[in-house]
Amino acid sequence: MPLNKPDDFLKQGSKVFRKAPVDRDAIRGWVSIAAGKSKDCLNRDNSTSTRLGAAYDCVLNLSLAVLCSKGWRTTAADGHHKESLEAACAYAGVSVSGFDDMDAVREVRNNQYGGVPPSDTDAELAIKSMNKIAPALLAMLAEHLRK
Repeated sequence: MPLNKPDDFLKQGSKVFRKAPVDRDAIRGWVSIAAGKSKDCLNRDNSTSTRLGAAYDCVLNLSLAVLCSKGWRTTAADGHHKESLEAACAYAGVSVSGFDDMDAVREVRNNQYGGVPPSDTDAELAIKSMNKIAPALLAMLAEHLRK
């Protein structure tokens, strides 16, 4: 089954997306945040949970930028992280398995709310997933990042 885009989610009753104008400043901001997060996740002096969270946040911020570039904003409705990641991956042509890996990172990241810390293996999966998905998302944004 292919990955869903915002229109697909809306047809299914989702409240996560709304149409919005393209905002180049916001796109650039999200890309800047993602660049910092990418550096944070590679810093072995950071804790495992920080590294995992930073890799995840890198992809999430790039996802928000991709969605904005397509005229969408994300609300805080239930499922907004998962649907935002999936829709951005759909736009960028990321494989279903690539999205599934990042969605697994999302689930492991959320374990912190139940007091379950991530393992080093979890952090490495997050970084591997980030390295697979981030270039595809950035490629979608190239025209918006030109001066």
